Amino acid sequence: MQLTSVDGGDGVPPEPDWTSQFADELDIAEAHERWGIIEREMKNAATLAIVNGHAMQRLVEFYVEYRRAARQIAEHGTILKARRTKVPQVSPYWTIMRQADEHIRVLEAELGIAPVRRAKAGKVQRGKKAQRAADEFLRPVSK
Repeated sequence: MQLTSVDGGDGVPPEPDWTSQFADELDIAEAHERWGIIEREMKNAATLAIVNGHAMQRLVEFYVEYRRAARQIAEHGTILKARRTKVPQVSPYWTIMRQADEHIRVLEAELGIAPVRRAKAGKVQRGKKAQRAADEFLRPVSK
């Protein structure tokens, strides 16, 4: 029996092939950059695991969708005129951006990336207590 190695050892999920998901070079570059950022953040917090790969991929996909919609909003604005009636309406890209933002916040919280959740998700790192001058005079009382 012969064993073959697979990517993703050491608890690191393999990076998805973004070229199979996105056609735009900007989207592929954004996805690759975001994957690296998320991976480093989770590795530093000691929360990176292979089982988180799918959630990380979804988070990157929502980041890319958010950026796409944000580019459209920046170019055309939040309010557009309807094609037939010329009545002002909220851009559909605004809705996409808001929904992607909500999903991003939820996934960041689940993965421990959001600043508020970072301390709860990661391992507790206890620092050494700083020495103070008063420590020489105050000794713990043993019973």
